[in-house]
Amino acid sequence: MKIFRICFVMLMGIAAASLGGWLGYVHTLEGEKNTIYESPVLTAEAPSKTKVNENTVMEFVYNYNDGFSEVRELLPQYYMYGWDRETVENAYDTWQMTEFSADRIVFNKNMDCESSQHYTLKENNGYVAVYYKNSDVLKEMTSTPLASLSDKDKELFEQGVDIDGEANLIRYLEGLET
Repeated sequence: MKIFRICFVMLMGIAAASLGGWLGYVHTLEGEKNTIYESPVLTAEAPSKTKVNENTVMEFVYNYNDGFSEVRELLPQYYMYGWDRETVENAYDTWQMTEFSADRIVFNKNMDCESSQHYTLKENNGYVAVYYKNSDVLKEMTSTPLASLSDKDKELFEQGVDIDGEANLIRYLEGLET
C-alpha cells in the first residue's frame, strides 16, 4: 500500500508538471499573436536576399554639423531575422535608410551639434596625452614619452597641439611613434 501511495504521488506530480508546462507554452503562444514575435520557432530556412539575417551588418552613421561622422556597427537582434525593408524602416523611423541588402543596412542621422572629434595633445606625467579640445577630459594616454621627442616638438606639446578628426589623430600619433 505504501508503494502504491508513492507511485500515485509521483504520477500526479509528473502529470501536474506536464500540464503546467503545456499551459505555459500555450499562454506564451497566445501572448505573441499579432506581434513581430508571432513565430516562436526560428526555422533553418536560408534567408532571401531582401531579408535581414544573422549576418546582416547594421551601420548607424551620425553626421555632425562640423563635417565629421561617427559610425557604429551592430548585428541585428534575433527577432529581426526575416524582416524586409519596410519593416526595418518602420522600426527605425527616426533614421534615413540609405542602403538595404541581406549583407548590410546603412542608416544616417543628421545631428544638430558638433562631434567630439576635436582633440588637444599635450604633456601628462612625461608622456603625450590626448584630451578632448577645450576641456581637461582625458581621452587616452599614449606610450610616447616626451623625452623621446625633439625640443621643438616638446615645446608644441607644452602649448598643446590641436587635431580635428579621429583619422587625423590616428595618423598624427602614428607619426610620433616612428
